[in-house]
Amino acid sequence: MKFRKHFLKIILNLFPPLFFNRIVVKNISDDYLEMDVVLKKTFFNINFHKTIFGGSIFSACDPFFPTMYYNIFKLQDRKLIIWVKNAEINYLLPANTSLKLKFQINNSHLSEIEKNLQTNGKCEIKNEVEAKNKNNEICASAIITTYLRDSNFMN
Repeated sequence: MKFRKHFLKIILNLFPPLFFNRIVVKNISDDYLEMDVVLKKTFFNINFHKTIFGGSIFSACDPFFPTMYYNIFKLQDRKLIIWVKNAEINYLLPANTSLKLKFQINNSHLSEIEKNLQTNGKCEIKNEVEAKNKNNEICASAIITTYLRDSNFMN
């Protein structure tokens, strides 16, 4: 299992949309319920104001909840169709430094998903993530709606 987690981290860190935006996965918990990500401020992702480009911040928020859900259910030997259905981001402060994002899924979300999958075969779940600068100030807050569907569901 640790090999799988380590392999996922390498793949994500080499994935071109993340790599070229300087988005780095620092840690993945063994149960995939937590993921630590850093968006490094570099020449490649700054705007004319020398702050991190909003698109790079959005890219740092986008793919991780579906990836986490996929792997959580994979541990249970379940294969679901999972994708981001909606994403909403609020930029609160200019990102003058690199940003840290901590993605967390709690057990109540998993219970809600399981209940909906059993009754409807599908579920939409909202998760929030904050992008914080080196002073621990929130520069951006995003709400990611993830769609999950059990392709084996029968009414």
